Amino acid sequence: MDEDAEHTLIFVDMLGFADLTIKNPRRLVHDGPDEHGYTGTSTSPLQTQFNRFQRILGFCISKQRLDGGVQAMLYSDCAYVDAGNSVRSAPIATELVQNLLRERVPVRMGIGRGTFYAFGFSIDVSDSTTVTRSLFAGTAVIHAHTAERSGGKGVRIFVHPSLETERQLIERSVKVIPLPKPNVGAKWELNYLYETRPAAQQPPAEESDLELFEAVKSMKDPKADIKVRRQYIETHKALNRMRQAYGRNPVNLRQLKSEFRELGSP
Repeated sequence: MDEDAEHTLIFVDMLGFADLTIKNPRRLVHDGPDEHGYTGTSTSPLQTQFNRFQRILGFCISKQRLDGGVQAMLYSDCAYVDAGNSVRSAPIATELVQNLLRERVPVRMGIGRGTFYAFGFSIDVSDSTTVTRSLFAGTAVIHAHTAERSGGKGVRIFVHPSLETERQLIERSVKVIPLPKPNVGAKWELNYLYETRPAAQQPPAEESDLELFEAVKSMKDPKADIKVRRQYIETHKALNRMRQAYGRNPVNLRQLKSEFRELGSP
């Protein structure tokens, strides 16, 4: 196998992780004693969000075993996923963002193509030292990261120009739509809404679309700083562009039913 063969790499970054960590510096929350003397311990919103992120990533990776497997580098609130080619990578990215949104885990992704070298993965543990190594490099790493950073705000999947020659392959399974303001780091984004389904197939695409719109609204805190709210405003705008790409009418955001819920609230 040619070690210099090009790969299409997905970079996943959880949004708002730094602020969530500052607000919830501890992994566990201890309550009580209450008026009856009872105490309790629960996971903090930070731990809850982190668990969801890792669980959904793990499920996605496990699911790919039957299709040839993937290489994945997971660390803290980020991950790189290498499925090898663009035909596989684009559907993996869209399914991943759908599943994360339904669990109220906001992420932004970048996809790029280029070289990818996995030098080694190891964990060395001794009595006083633990060293975890995930050693990898290549232009695909840079391109995927650049796309995520330069594409814009919101829960979206940005496509690096290195994938221009792969666009027709990607569009066999996932729509690619141009950015309102393309740049040297990202020119398009993937449409992660659902294609129209046959009448007998449930739920209808319209219903699945609205589920994602509602999930985004439930994460938008009206009291948050405008920089935070902008992430969700831009997500809703992008979702409506995705709907229009499928020939569907835009969703009137004022008619959405969801209200903001603090992470960890019932």
